Amino acid sequence: MTRDCPRILVVTGNNFNLVSGGGITLTNLFKGWPSDCIANVHEDAAQEDHSVCRNFYRLSSKEIRWAWPFSLGQAWYDRRKRATVASADCASVQGASLINSHTSGWTQYARSVMGEGIPKYARLSRSLTQWVDAFEPTLLYGFLGSLEQMGLIQLLATWKRIPMVVHMMDDWPSVLYSRGLLAPVVGPLVRRKLEVVFGQAAQRMAICDDMCEEYRRRYDYDFLSFQNALDVDRWMPFRRRQWKAGSPFVVRYVGSIVPDGQRRSLQDICQAVEQLASCGEQIEMWVHTSAGDSSYLREAGFSSRSVHLEGPPGQEQIARLLAEADLLVLPYNFDQRSARYIKLSLPTKAPAYMISATPILVYAPGDVATAKYAMREGWGHVVSTQDISVLQDELRRLMKDDVVRQRLGERAHSLACERHNAATIRPAFWKALTDATQGSAQTRPAREACSIVTTKDTHE
Repeated sequence: MTRDCPRILVVTGNNFNLVSGGGITLTNLFKGWPSDCIANVHEDAAQEDHSVCRNFYRLSSKEIRWAWPFSLGQAWYDRRKRATVASADCASVQGASLINSHTSGWTQYARSVMGEGIPKYARLSRSLTQWVDAFEPTLLYGFLGSLEQMGLIQLLATWKRIPMVVHMMDDWPSVLYSRGLLAPVVGPLVRRKLEVVFGQAAQRMAICDDMCEEYRRRYDYDFLSFQNALDVDRWMPFRRRQWKAGSPFVVRYVGSIVPDGQRRSLQDICQAVEQLASCGEQIEMWVHTSAGDSSYLREAGFSSRSVHLEGPPGQEQIARLLAEADLLVLPYNFDQRSARYIKLSLPTKAPAYMISATPILVYAPGDVATAKYAMREGWGHVVSTQDISVLQDELRRLMKDDVVRQRLGERAHSLACERHNAATIRPAFWKALTDATQGSAQTRPAREACSIVTTKDTHE
């Protein structure tokens, strides 16, 4: 990386951290970028990781506002949130979960009525513009995921007159404001605004090849595929090298649990494991996630003898924890809404699972990108039918077949080293960013579109 590298302002909902999928992906993609040439604007309550980025600005109600008439209740919401922050340890994932659980009543009510919660808009506050001016960015890069995120990166790009690169993690355009009272108005607005942002972007990226292909057809723009990148040398000492089944046979899930992602299917796996254990099989399920994410499993009353709920592991533990399991699970919900949302995604945890050489069970609809990737390349055992008895049969099969587990583990590890290696992904990612700054990115001409930034998307 040369001294004249782009000064990148990363605009995301999450920050650089070592616990969430987005935070881990950011950290791994930008690792090695000069720390004085990167800054992060975010809304995250999770602890910021300073190993890659050291310059952060956390957005507040000064920049992210509720749309009228919901804005009438924002002052009350902000007071509740400040009170909760004062009584919770915000330097932990558990603290962030506590904040969310105590301050989301209004949002949950709005979601139940409107389908997607309260629509928001972005504005540039004086404190934000002063902070951005002090950093002097030459490029904007951001994960898109909401109306306000699109508005903010668009406002910053227009104000600073610098190029932007946008990166899609999930197919949220297919589901955001597709139901509820506001769907007929806000849904089309979100999708039109996304097309405008795509047209203005100097470069567009997506999380995997399937998403790139679908978005090329849908939006008529080219996309580059970039996902979580692994430092192979760090993982190699912990990789699994023998596949004899343990007693008990340990099934493990590590990561966040999203209602529209894997919540229901992970419960199915826990139920299948518990039923097998009750029938005398030596099998246990371990779920490592925040207390807030796993509370629904605890409330479901699973036996603590066969289903264990633990907090998220530290970075120094994760490689060993994955390799010591007998089976790792990647679940995806089967309901129509979830299937649309995650259909084109590849989770951050997938490359880490793969490089551990521990066999992987993918429990998901067969047309989900992760399931298709696993079946096409042979790195995961896919169960594409939502059925507890089928799950039990496949778990028994994997418990008893050392040969299948070894074949899955070795193939996954080999593919992770080949396709998810930071030594190749990171330079390509950095080159795409540099090309976008220099105006040499290979992109399709933007289709004709007028700005639909609302009158409230203005500089304070």
